[in-house]
Amino acid sequence: MAKYCHTVHSHPYAWDEVAGAIFQRYPNPFATHVLSEDTVERGLLQPNVLYSKRFLTKTNKLPKWSEKFVIGIKRYVPLVEESIVDRDAKVITTYTRNVGLSRFMTAIEKVEYRRDPHDPSKTVAVKEAWIESGLYGLRSAVKNYGVERFKQNCTRATDGFNHVLAHFHHQQHYINEMRVKKWNEMKHKGEVLRANARHAAEVAKAHSVVRAEESEGSTKPST
Repeated sequence: MAKYCHTVHSHPYAWDEVAGAIFQRYPNPFATHVLSEDTVERGLLQPNVLYSKRFLTKTNKLPKWSEKFVIGIKRYVPLVEESIVDRDAKVITTYTRNVGLSRFMTAIEKVEYRRDPHDPSKTVAVKEAWIESGLYGLRSAVKNYGVERFKQNCTRATDGFNHVLAHFHHQQHYINEMRVKKWNEMKHKGEVLRANARHAAEVAKAHSVVRAEESEGSTKPST
């Protein structure tokens, strides 16, 4: 039977920001073990429900006690990540499973991101894992190792995503500031142009009145 564990983490950013940055989690200083990421499928399941499938490659650090049992196993492992982003329900769900080293250990991880019910400016991430091993005689040890590594990776993943979210937040804030600045500049230019147009119209009107008076004066009969 697979060993189950779960943890709960928090991101100090609103759900919309988390959704906007969910596919920008890598690279970051806390995820140097992630070697590559490739999107192989993406499409809408419903008008506001986005489905994605990605292949990830990560380094695979094995415990020293397992080395004599897994001689020749490569030190990296490919994974499949499937995700569903539901903007109506405000829920992001990701499923990750390894497609390599399955004899040593299989791990299915699920993460669900929801708005914090007590603080809408934050997002709660519920992380779950199911760990199994086909290594006869060492299943319990491998599963225990997988659980501990999952817990450690959850903390690093949260720190890494928060790092990305901070950058994303500052970037969006800068873009919004620039948008407001440009809008105010255009508004100011429009007001200047309208003021100049009114001034030009008033000057033209004054010139027209003067010319009319001069024309009227030149046509009066001399006494």
